[in-house]
Amino acid sequence: MNKKFLSAILFGALMVTSTGTFVSCKDYDDDIDEINKELTDIKSKLSDLESKVTTGGAYVTKIESVEGGLKVSVSDGTSYNLTIAGTPAGSTVVIDKTTGEISIDGTPTGFFATTGTTPQGESTAPYVKDGFWYFYDDATKAFVKSEYKASGNAWAVQKGDSVVLHIPNEAGVMQEITLPTSSSALTALNATPSKWTSGKNIAWSKAGADVTWAGKKGNVTAGQLLIGQLSNLVEVAEVSPKSYDLGAQELTLVDVEGKAAPVKVVATPQDAESTAPRAVSMNGKWNLSIEMNETITADNIATAFTKKENGVDRNVKYALAVNGTVMTGYAFVIDTQTDAESKTNKALSDKSITSVVIDGEDGNTVPLGTTILAVKEDNVYDSYIKFEGLDASKAEKAGITVDGMTMTVPATAAGQDLEATIYALDVTGHISTHTVALNIASATEAPSESVSPVDIKIIKTGQSFTIDLGDTFANLDANQALSINKSALTTNNKDFFALTDGALGAQNAPYEVCLANSNGIVYKNEKDEEVDLNGASKDLRSIKKAVITLGSVYKSGAESSANMFGSFTLTLTLKAGENAVKAIEIPVTVEEPAFGDLYEQNEYAAWADNTYTTALVKAAGNKPSISLENIFVSKKDANGTAITSASVSYTEKVTYTDYDGKAAENENATTLFGDLSTSDAKILKNVDNGKELAVNTFKTKASAEILEIEYNTSSTYKVKVTSSEFTVKAKSVFEGASLVYYKAGASVDAIVNTETDMIAPLTGAAEKRNGLALKLGDSEMAVNFANLSADNAATDQNYNVQGKLGQKFTVTKQANLSGTPASTYAIYASLDESENSFGTVTMGTPADKYTTTSGDATKKQAAQQAENNATGIKVTGLEEGQGGTLVLTFKDELGIITTATVKYKK
Repeated sequence: MNKKFLSAILFGALMVTSTGTFVSCKDYDDDIDEINKELTDIKSKLSDLESKVTTGGAYVTKIESVEGGLKVSVSDGTSYNLTIAGTPAGSTVVIDKTTGEISIDGTPTGFFATTGTTPQGESTAPYVKDGFWYFYDDATKAFVKSEYKASGNAWAVQKGDSVVLHIPNEAGVMQEITLPTSSSALTALNATPSKWTSGKNIAWSKAGADVTWAGKKGNVTAGQLLIGQLSNLVEVAEVSPKSYDLGAQELTLVDVEGKAAPVKVVATPQDAESTAPRAVSMNGKWNLSIEMNETITADNIATAFTKKENGVDRNVKYALAVNGTVMTGYAFVIDTQTDAESKTNKALSDKSITSVVIDGEDGNTVPLGTTILAVKEDNVYDSYIKFEGLDASKAEKAGITVDGMTMTVPATAAGQDLEATIYALDVTGHISTHTVALNIASATEAPSESVSPVDIKIIKTGQSFTIDLGDTFANLDANQALSINKSALTTNNKDFFALTDGALGAQNAPYEVCLANSNGIVYKNEKDEEVDLNGASKDLRSIKKAVITLGSVYKSGAESSANMFGSFTLTLTLKAGENAVKAIEIPVTVEEPAFGDLYEQNEYAAWADNTYTTALVKAAGNKPSISLENIFVSKKDANGTAITSASVSYTEKVTYTDYDGKAAENENATTLFGDLSTSDAKILKNVDNGKELAVNTFKTKASAEILEIEYNTSSTYKVKVTSSEFTVKAKSVFEGASLVYYKAGASVDAIVNTETDMIAPLTGAAEKRNGLALKLGDSEMAVNFANLSADNAATDQNYNVQGKLGQKFTVTKQANLSGTPASTYAIYASLDESENSFGTVTMGTPADKYTTTSGDATKKQAAQQAENNATGIKVTGLEEGQGGTLVLTFKDELGIITTATVKYKK
């Protein structure tokens, strides 16, 4: 089989249509609009996808052909359907990493791919024309038409650690999107040559004699090749994704024939956010420098980078390759002096260098941190900086160090002026000396580091939060750690939260912590011990965290309350004198709390399934009312202290349905449920001798105003929390009451004594209990005629019932239920006749049934009560074996009727 060598990006499918004439009634505007909408949707998805892989560190894990296009799966678990409805599935192409063979949708083709771009720097990606694929022929250096027809509207080519998506943009024009398929994949490299071009004439010569040299390159021997400094030939490259470590790769310059230039290409990170050197670039930009390799000698340097064309030496054009893959066009040139030009080089005169080159610019101001300096003259072979005399002492005191042309300046040296001597060895072998005046820059901006984010919920004044500082202090050098004498917590976001204790104003900084009147920032070490920032023997490198305590007054610099909460960046700036040493960036989210952050249901209240049950009592105007006091309580902090003391109110609308099936509301916040007995409310229904509770559940919300914040100098914002909706269940104070007859502690049917006709009242305790008891809430009482007869204040009973927590209700008695209760509550005993209960309950007769003129009313009442003493309830007229159901009927102070029953037998 003939193996056809094609380009690295191969196969796929464009939408191919045949033209023709037709007649139709269909309006195709809607179809066009829908396609435009889908193309716009693809644009949005691709933008999001590219953002994830270029800056977020994600990568593609899988490419699938689906109806209408492609499905792209990403390492963060998300996926993107890049499709247009009504079109065929896209194609997926994979190039084998080892053999280079191309497979389309899983089927090997027998074709093999080559890599790189054309000599003109154009992409060798295939394209579709007239419905057929055109492939780049590496032999003829041109695109040729293939026998493969195109179909579909999208395709993807995977090779090595990247994949190229071919898909239409929002205008319907095909575009290429390169994405990584591993966390270490390079998808794009942009480098426009500005230094490696013709006319740079890299200087070189042979040393005429031995030279003793104290610089980095050491002593020189006679005849040694000396090449002019290449540090002035630094190019800049930008990679995608930004996290790609270009410095760890093999970089070469190759010509169109694949031959590598005899140089070593070195990549070092160019971090725009910091002057300190880093192992990996933070912004995706790298400095590229070149070094001649060992094959370059004085005999071949003039022609090593040229190629004869028509008998004339011309500079070779190179492309930059990464790990053997060409990533740029062929535009880089290494231009050295000719033999004749090298013989015209002249020795550098003393004191001709008056400034240095810093970041490609001439100047005398040296930034803080570590900086590589250079001299401007191209014919310098090597150089170094040295402080001498008094300036050597000044530099040592300031902590400034030099190593060759590399100078390290701590923040403590900011703003100083001193002189340095530059020693330069040029390509002729001559050493010259030059004195330059250097100015150390002021610390206007400090190198910054980010730490873990902090979440703050504004709950109360004076609260604290902790910042995990990690190793940001540990990474300080000794000079910095001993020189820092001040810190300030500031931010340039004017809408960020401002907190003061009254000594500071929101106009100074949007977020303020007062250090003058309180210890607002406390630094602690790994053992949670406080580190004294201003102590005589301080060493800040032990600091691991900062505890921020907010002030007693909250103010915000926000112009609108809508800007007071959100995500911000706090900058903790460490200073030595007035010079910034380090800026620690702290991502902070400030938010309002939820009701559940502060309050919880009181465990002692009658809560069940988000329903609170309480007793109805009589309020002013004989209206039913309830108490919701203390049903929510404050949560406690780690020290067991209540988080808030703000009281809870119930100002939300109360909603319910009355017994006629009508929706109703109550907006009376002060006396919640206080008007529910009105004709509009209809919760109480008249029945014989009393009322019935017809509506017993209501829905409401709890809320609390926890603090006030002043913003925009005079406006006030109230921080308020509101609970989710919950149900309130109201009941009569006697609802749930029950009668229990005990025998040796066990519950049985009540026993009527055969001799006395009495049901004995409760006596004893625990497993020894015997007799009839009334259970109400947490209490039990003995049931006897003394308790159930006409009013007798001496025998009133107290019960803990579910109403206001801990409140005891006093129960008084009444002989019958006619009319208004004689006192707060009424209890009446009877037999359930509907169940054929036998016998008669005899009771004391109320005093108002006797005439006061008879003269014997008091005697008869006393006799009746004596007959029915505290020995229990008397049921007469029973034969042995007969029984029934005893009923106690309760009428509360609102007139609501409830009952409790127990079986009895003689």
